[in-house]
Amino acid sequence: MRISTTTRARTLCTVIGAAAVIPGSLAVLGAVVPAIPALGTIGTLLESFLTLHIVLLASVGTALAWYAVVNGAGRFTRTIAILGVATIAGSLVPLVALARLAHQTGTPLSWIDHLRIVPGGPALVPDDTQLYASPDGKPLHVDIYRPRQAGLDRRSTPVVMMHGGGFVVGQRSGGTLNWDRWFTRRGYTVFDVDYRLSPPVTWNQAAPDVACALTWIAAHADRYNIAADRVLLAGQSAGGGLAMQVAYGLADGTVKSSCGGVAMQPRAVIALYPPDDLALPWRLDTGMGPIGGRKFNTAYLGGSPEQFPERYWTVSPVFHIRPGSAPTLIGAGAHDHLVPFAGHSDARERMNRAGVPNVLIAVPYSDHGYDAAWGSLGSQITQHVAGEFLEQYAPAL
Repeated sequence: MRISTTTRARTLCTVIGAAAVIPGSLAVLGAVVPAIPALGTIGTLLESFLTLHIVLLASVGTALAWYAVVNGAGRFTRTIAILGVATIAGSLVPLVALARLAHQTGTPLSWIDHLRIVPGGPALVPDDTQLYASPDGKPLHVDIYRPRQAGLDRRSTPVVMMHGGGFVVGQRSGGTLNWDRWFTRRGYTVFDVDYRLSPPVTWNQAAPDVACALTWIAAHADRYNIAADRVLLAGQSAGGGLAMQVAYGLADGTVKSSCGGVAMQPRAVIALYPPDDLALPWRLDTGMGPIGGRKFNTAYLGGSPEQFPERYWTVSPVFHIRPGSAPTLIGAGAHDHLVPFAGHSDARERMNRAGVPNVLIAVPYSDHGYDAAWGSLGSQITQHVAGEFLEQYAPAL
């Protein structure tokens, strides 16, 4: 018995339609209902990176399924077609929310960059790498990236960048290269630093190491043609928390350099999805698959907030916000499964009460690390808002 061309086309359209619609529907469901175990994390991560991609995938799958239905496909294909319509509608919710935030912040979105996901151009490599300290025999290095603008005749603002990794994993220039490139293109000199990681517990070492790096950078200001009194601290996740802790801790005396000397006070802070209050991930038992807040906190702090309240107070930036603290920008996914967004809201309220200039970017339907896809809509919005923040509080020159 010969199978007609129409039957073959109908079957092929059904298979492709189902392959496109079903994963898309699950992603949308997870993003819209982030509390669903596992699916909520997966869906929110996919929406963080692939917002428009999911809309297009669902549209193609739905169109193919309806073609098969029109040409006589059965109940299963009709179900896929109906599910596809629902998926398109659902996928437009995050897209519209992000487009609205872009409009509110004046961000000119590039849909080409979003579809491409990764930035174009050659890989970024350090212009220099130096050993800045060896506390307890642990070598700590800094990667230096010079401004990409030609003909600079004035000293540039230094950016001290700190990587993420829950205070347990990672190293300098790990996951931060897109931001390092972004800063250097704007005329900044970037110092991407190591700091001591757990185990053993390093809650009283990581921030002092960053302060040590600040003293080293100030001592080499002439060599790198930087204005040491205009330093900006920046970081992602754990690195963002360190940026805030060091900035506020230098001011209130809770952070001192691990290698002596007096660290320079930062002009401003850019912290992306930082742990503002480290007790929150423990109490809410947050996590993304095998990555859990309690696991990181145990390695970094030694145990629970009940066991070590003083340690948690020391490393949590929210408790060190004072009048005169450095202006701070926080960017975070509104559906972050690892670092609770409530901590950012608390930090903003405390900064407002203290009169500290601040910006909080709540990226809708996005998760921890939403800027890992450099072309993501949330990343583009954050870049634009960060640029405006820097122009006001820490210009490059």
